[in-house]
Amino acid sequence: MAALTQLLVGVLLSEACLGLYSDQTNLTAKPGETVTLPCQAMSSERVTVLDWTKKDLGSYRVLLYRNSEFDTEQQHPSFTKRVDLKDKEMKDGDVSLVLKNVTTADSGTYECRVVQSGPTRPELGAAPNRIINLYVAPRSRIMIGRGNTAGSSGGNTAGSSGWMIGLTVLLLLIGTA
Repeated sequence: MAALTQLLVGVLLSEACLGLYSDQTNLTAKPGETVTLPCQAMSSERVTVLDWTKKDLGSYRVLLYRNSEFDTEQQHPSFTKRVDLKDKEMKDGDVSLVLKNVTTADSGTYECRVVQSGPTRPELGAAPNRIINLYVAPRSRIMIGRGNTAGSSGGNTAGSSGWMIGLTVLLLLIGTA
């Protein structure tokens, strides 16, 4: 029993510590909802390339914008007519993606990469501007510890509740020892 308790505490604390230093966002949604995946360009310079990817799509894209237009040739068929930008003009660097009518197949890790004109122009292969973990819960599942639903406050940052759970478990274990 003590080994199981130590394992549980270790898992909760490691999740909490990793979440505190991560630049990832976790979002939870229900099938049929519209979800906004937030992403911000580094400056107000013109966006020359915007690349939204999902880890399990291979070379396909969720959304690709380049040469001042959307490239639908590279878009995965499952996202056709279901994705758009929150602000098509990308004012103030807002390159957030709106995903409509989500399904459980949309669950996964999304990455947003932005290339802008200007003197410090990053390459497209550079680290993502934002990583988002989307979980679309089947309707029959109860969502515990998965963050906010996408329709509420736009998700939560990874680890924001994990450290609280870990600390509570640790204090309970110390109190019973």
